[in-house]
Amino acid sequence: MDQNHVPYHLATSQYLILLIDFNSIYSVNQILRYTEMVMPVVDMRQFNKRSSKRVKHRRKWLLLIGCALVIFVLVTQFMSRDSRQNVTKPSNNEQRNLPSSTVPNTGAVMKFTGEQFKELARSVKYPNTQLFLEPPYITGDSVADARIRKLAEERGYVMTSIPETSIEKINEPRLENDDLLQPLAAIAWRDLKAAARRDSIPLTLISAYRSPEYQRNLFMGRLKSLGVTTSQIVSGDADAKINTILSQAAVPGYSRHHTGYTIDLWCEDGSSAFLSSKCFDWISKDNYYNAKITGWIPSYPDGAGSQGPEPEPWEYVWVGKELVVN
Repeated sequence: MDQNHVPYHLATSQYLILLIDFNSIYSVNQILRYTEMVMPVVDMRQFNKRSSKRVKHRRKWLLLIGCALVIFVLVTQFMSRDSRQNVTKPSNNEQRNLPSSTVPNTGAVMKFTGEQFKELARSVKYPNTQLFLEPPYITGDSVADARIRKLAEERGYVMTSIPETSIEKINEPRLENDDLLQPLAAIAWRDLKAAARRDSIPLTLISAYRSPEYQRNLFMGRLKSLGVTTSQIVSGDADAKINTILSQAAVPGYSRHHTGYTIDLWCEDGSSAFLSSKCFDWISKDNYYNAKITGWIPSYPDGAGSQGPEPEPWEYVWVGKELVVN
């Protein structure tokens, strides 16, 4: 630059704002040439001697600012180039193999034996439930009730729990007083029903939450249908008949339906039993895959040893997908 000329913004009280495209500048010389090109210049002879010191002072500041600008540009260009080298896009194959958030992979669903299903159902700490403070009464006779509970526990029944707060009405047409489920189970039931509908499976619900009173009426009705009396229960003469009932129904306090996390299913395909229906074929195939992907497992499966009732292919208990899907 000619020594007889200085940038215009050093010779006046006004400031010139420059817009510089940093991505197009790669060297100090380019910056200096760019600065010299865009800044108009004026003759040094316009100014008196009193301004020369002020000009020199400003020139020093300009030099410092210019150096800082050069360093900034160089560092920015280096970092930008480095980041572009380190960022890579996934290949098409990698993008196709990204896991789905709604449909788990078949390989991610764990498989269980009947005994493992039983232990899993018993190990879950169900939200919004509390243990019975004392066993609900059955016949009203303490001795007879104690004997019935002893027979039930010998078969593998265990005391369950009841909801701690109110639970959700699910508006299923087949249900009346048991038309309730825990909120998490209600969501899972709707997911299961929707999955069945997508596969043209006519799956319906015939039982959900049961209160101790509901279960008592069910159990006592079966005792009466077999002509069992309280005195026969106390004496032990009715043990065989009680075991027959226990193979199909729990006593109050021992039903998994009390929790609000258990359901009984039915199939609207004309079958006379759920076990022989296409609904059971659908839900039980591949180690109950269609049940597990929505958080359900068989409540009383085959191959589980002593668990209370005989295996019940229609009853399912919610445990949550987290425990059955990796």
